[in-house]
Formats: sequence, C-alpha cells, structure tokens
Amino acid sequence: MANKKLFDSSLQDVVYSIDVGAGLKILRIGLYILLLLVIVLIYTATQFWGLSQEEAMDFSQLGRNFSFTEGLITKNISPFTMNLVEGMDANDNPRIRQHPDLIHPPAYPMLLSFGFQIYDWLNVDPFAMELGTRIIPAERWVIVPLNHLFTMLTGLLIFSIGKHLFYREIGFLSMTIFYLSDSAWSQAIMGLNLPMAIFFSVAAFRSAIIGVKYRLEERNLKRFWMSFVASVLFCCVAFYTRYLTAVIVPAIAFYFFNMNGKLRGGTRYLFLYMALFLLMVTPWLLRNYALCGNPFGWTLHTALLGSTIFPDLSLLRDYQPTLSFAVIVEALKEKWVWNYSGTHRDLIPGLGGGLLMSFFITAFFYKFTRPAINRLRNVLGFSLLLMVFLAGFFAESSMQLINLFWPFVILFGVAFFYILLDRWDLQARLYMVAMKCFLVVVTFLPLGLRILPPQAQQPYPPYFPPIISHVSGMLTPREVLCTDMPWATAWYGDRISIFLPQDIEQYYEINDYKQYISGIYFTPLTKNKPFVSELLDGPEKSWLPILSGRLPADFPLKV
Repeated sequence: MANKKLFDSSLQDVVYSIDVGAGLKILRIGLYILLLLVIVLIYTATQFWGLSQEEAMDFSQLGRNFSFTEGLITKNISPFTMNLVEGMDANDNPRIRQHPDLIHPPAYPMLLSFGFQIYDWLNVDPFAMELGTRIIPAERWVIVPLNHLFTMLTGLLIFSIGKHLFYREIGFLSMTIFYLSDSAWSQAIMGLNLPMAIFFSVAAFRSAIIGVKYRLEERNLKRFWMSFVASVLFCCVAFYTRYLTAVIVPAIAFYFFNMNGKLRGGTRYLFLYMALFLLMVTPWLLRNYALCGNPFGWTLHTALLGSTIFPDLSLLRDYQPTLSFAVIVEALKEKWVWNYSGTHRDLIPGLGGGLLMSFFITAFFYKFTRPAINRLRNVLGFSLLLMVFLAGFFAESSMQLINLFWPFVILFGVAFFYILLDRWDLQARLYMVAMKCFLVVVTFLPLGLRILPPQAQQPYPPYFPPIISHVSGMLTPREVLCTDMPWATAWYGDRISIFLPQDIEQYYEINDYKQYISGIYFTPLTKNKPFVSELLDGPEKSWLPILSGRLPADFPLKV
C-alpha cells in the first residue's frame, strides 16, 4: 500500500513537472529542436543536389589535399597562377605537383580535412563515386552537415545577444526568424566557408557585448578581459576563414573604445584590440609575403575576375596577361558599379525579404534607452558600409558575405518592431500575438516558397560527378589534365587539372616548355557558348577546330 502511494506521488510530480515545471521547458525545447531538424532535413532534401559553385569545389579539394599530408597545395591550377609561381621560382618552375594555394585562407579547408580524416580512420572512403550516385559521401556527410552546424550555432548566438541587449523574448523571436529564413540555409548548402565565417564573426560581437556588460554593469574585470580576449580570438578565426571579415575588427575595437561614452578612457582598449589581432594574423601574412611578395597572396587578383576587361574567369586562363595600374583601376571601378547597379542591385534592400531590413535602417533614427545598444548599432552600421564597399570588388561569394549582418538586422529589426507594438498600445494580447506571428510568416515566405515544387535539380550542365570522375579516371594520378572546369576535375576526379589556356598558342607553350598535358576535357561550359560570338569569331575561336575534332597536324594529342 505504501509503495502504491509512493508511486502515485511520483506520478503526480512528473505530471506536475510536465504541466508547469522543468518538464514543460524540456518538452518545449525538444519540440523546438525537432521542428528545426525537420526544416533542415526538408530544405536539404529538396534543395541540395551536389556542389554547384567552383569555389566550393576548390575548397573541398584543398581540404582533401591537406587531409592526406599534401599541405596547402592545390590541384586546381590556372595558367595565370603558373605564371605567378614561375616568377617566385629561381628556375621558372611552375611547381605543378606542389602548386601552392595563395588565394584562399586556411581555416575552412583544414576543418574539412579533419572531417575527411574521420572517415579515413573508420576505413570508409568519403570520396567514393558509387554507381548511380550523384552526391559523393563527403558532400552529404561532411561538408553540408558542417555548414548546418555553424548555422544552428549562429542562431544560438543570436538568442544570447538578444537576451543580453534587449530581453529574452526578442532573442527567442530573432533566433526563430533566423532559423526560418531562406538566406541562412541556402548558404549552408552551398559548400562555401560563409556559415563558418558568419558564426565566428557573430561570436566576436557577442563576446564584445558580454565584455562591455561585465565592465560597465557588473564591474567584473576578470570576465571583461576574458571576453575581450575571446572576441579577438573569434575575429582571428573569422579572418583565417574569410579575409573580408576583417571589416568587423575596427568596428569591435571602436565599440570597446567608446564603451564609457564621450570617448573617455577607451583608447587603450582600441589599440590593444588591434594589436592583439594583428599579432595573431601576422604569421600567416608573413607566410604569404615570403611565398609571393603579397601578405594576402593572390586574393587581391581575384577582384579583377568578372570585370568588363577580364570577363568571367578569363584572367585565370591568360598565361601572360598585360596588367597596368590604369587597367586595374578601370576594371575595378566598372565592376563595382555593375555589381550594385546590375547583378546584385537588390542584395542589400532585399536582405531577409526586406521588411526587417526596413526596420533595421529605421532603428538608426531611434535612440534606445541603453547607450550600449546605440553604440553597437553605430559600429554595425560602419562595418556594414565598409563591407558593402569592399565586397563590391570581389566575387559573388564575397557579396553573399554581406549576410554576416543578417543576424543583427533581425535583432534590431525585431527590437524596433516591439517598439512599434508598444507605441500602438494594442490592448488585447491576441492582437500582439497575431502581429508577431505575422512578422514570422512574412520572413518565412521566401523559405516556404523555395521548398515548394518545382524543386532544385542536379547542377547539370555542366556538373555531373559520375561523368567527371569517369573521364578523370582515364588518366593516372601522375598525369595532368587540361579542362575548362579544373575545380570540378580536381574535386570529383582527384587529378591535377590546368585551366584551359586563353588560346591554343598558350597551350603549346605550356605543354612544350612547362608541363606535358596528357588529356583535354571540354565540357558544356565551353560547348554551350554562343557559336558565332564566342566560338567562331570570338575569344574561343582558336579552340574551335579541337572542339569539332579537326586536330592540327602538329597537335600533341590524338582523339
């Protein structure tokens, strides 16, 4: 009888806990996580059909090279980088088999290599191209899950920042909106280093916010300095992931500089923050300078890609390009103007659907009660403008890095939305809930429409991994392939691949004097170009006889 009473009492405690106690909180968290996982799975299943961007494949093959003790070398080689390496070598050797990668920062490829090595330790080949598969295991189980993880962790940082800056409900709603936004998950399935760079950048801001709070409100110097150093460390990791994230460093340094208001006593924090950051990134900059004479390697050269003077990737295909200061300035100016007036003119106004971006901009004309919020908003605005200015000179992935500020757009947009609700003075709680639901639904619409039919398709043409792997497999690992998509053959085929030179004369020069080429692989990237303007009487005209099977008598390869 006593045991029965004890059992009834325990059962009542469990029911009570689930109804109003800790059990209810655990249940809600569990349901929230379950909903998040369902969204991630549905989005990935409907939208991801393999990597579709050359930069993502380039990062992936770098990670594989690093994981098998080959170091930071690349199998995606271009005539342009061959020329640059020859200029670094006393013997004019392009170092085809040990071609250094001086374009990408190292953090993301190194992290990918760790994921690949885990599979290797388990005696599982993550690069196996099984019959009938279109997505290799490395993409499905390493690259995409890793980016999903960084995206989920960024959402938790948003909740934490919202809780400390405003209050818990704003943090929770902001996190939910982030998880329901299309921009968050579309970047996660690209295979780029953007989610990782965004996570560490937001983490750096969060540490700065927490540090200032410890310094001003709690007077806890120990925790302040811990947060200060953590913020610097996160900035360094972000920089080693994506160079352009350096725009947040002066913003955070000025946030510490002005944390006491009226520019009092913050100079030492400003200089210390900048000095620590430079101290941590200097070894990598010196390494690049020692190899090629430029602290950022060849990254700055990529700003010329896609300009009117060097359309698409034509600069990389040119073995001996003619570059002058006037040409570079003109190319950069035209590219920047075209990016924001043509290709990406809707990127910033349409960030996150546009509604929260409108609230975010309006928040700059409102004075919040807490001075720390106003100071953070101001440095964010400065950092965003700096990012917009610099990103306009580079590729599409750098333009997409503007989404680094999407978490803060959400936070300040939601905060201003709550201010509007307070001003409207809606008496019924039902109306308040309805308005909040309306905001969530509006921001969810792009994602909801994305996962509806018609769904994303295989990125073919030109990328079809089984074919790329099969063609690359016709060559031995010691042989070199020439192709119009070397990033794909380097990743899916694991072969040293030279970008198709600008014309056949440069091909002869490379083949005869620098590196014997064992095969040429033309893909729809070249075959689908306009016939008259590109192939017959355009930049590809010297390759038309090869494409049509009419090989010159002295051509070194046979069909």
